[in-house]
Amino acid sequence: MEDSRKKPLMIGIIITCIVLAVVITFATRSGDSGGIEKLEGKLWLKCNNPKCNAEYQIDQKEYYEFVDKNIKPFDMSDPPMTCKECGEQSAYKAIKCPNCGNVFYPGEAGKQFNDTCPKCNFSKTEDRQKKAAEKAAESLPGV
Repeated sequence: MEDSRKKPLMIGIIITCIVLAVVITFATRSGDSGGIEKLEGKLWLKCNNPKCNAEYQIDQKEYYEFVDKNIKPFDMSDPPMTCKECGEQSAYKAIKCPNCGNVFYPGEAGKQFNDTCPKCNFSKTEDRQKKAAEKAAESLPGV
């Protein structure tokens, strides 16, 4: 094919791809935004004030609405909430260990998994991965 015919053909293909991408994007979008409005359940907060150290649960929706309104550009972590016990801006999202009940901050143990408990070293994520690996190994023929 000569060069004078290639250029219009390539431009036509590019325009067709762009139009197709736009059509697919709008056709697959749902009118339902999902997001924060649909959150249910509770999450743990722990006060970082050494005089308080309160541990309590709040609604996920309340927490993420707060974060959405108060996070600043380039923040590397969620902003602190006002602790319901001491009134200081020192309450942060935490995890309650399903093994020993310890409430701790994600990554506090300094291990591979953020949900590793610093008290008993249990990680729900690690446990789930081990069980999945064991199940996969069981399903392999000849093993």
